[in-house]
Amino acid sequence: MAEIEIVSEHPFKRSLADVPVDHSLTEEGGWSGMAVQWIVTAATVGATQHVVGLTVFAPGARHHPHRHPHAEEAQYLISGSGLARVGDTDIVQNAGDTVFVPRNEWHGFENTSDGETVMLWTYGGAAGLEQAGYERQGVTPPG
Repeated sequence: MAEIEIVSEHPFKRSLADVPVDHSLTEEGGWSGMAVQWIVTAATVGATQHVVGLTVFAPGARHHPHRHPHAEEAQYLISGSGLARVGDTDIVQNAGDTVFVPRNEWHGFENTSDGETVMLWTYGGAAGLEQAGYERQGVTPPG
């Protein structure tokens, strides 16, 4: 049997401390008071069908209703609480809860707590936001 190498660094390993906050996401695009980090994507580790990210929502922060035509999503709250919208329902979400969003379903999130809310989320079926697609509810896409 071959010996297994043990390493500390690897192209498939990402330290959150080394993942920058995405400052290109704007309130006009539906990203209000959020600090988003893209941990696993095609660009970061060569993923082909998967994304993992972390978002810190300031008190009152909101990701406006939107959908991803080419990806489903799961959202796990590490800390804090809020309202996760899926379709036409607002779901109370607390630390330890996961909310699943089917492909192409309208969804959003609002931090309703007095402190920061931290969410770990994943996309399945895409390796980045562009591939997943992003359509904001009530906003006509350009073109």
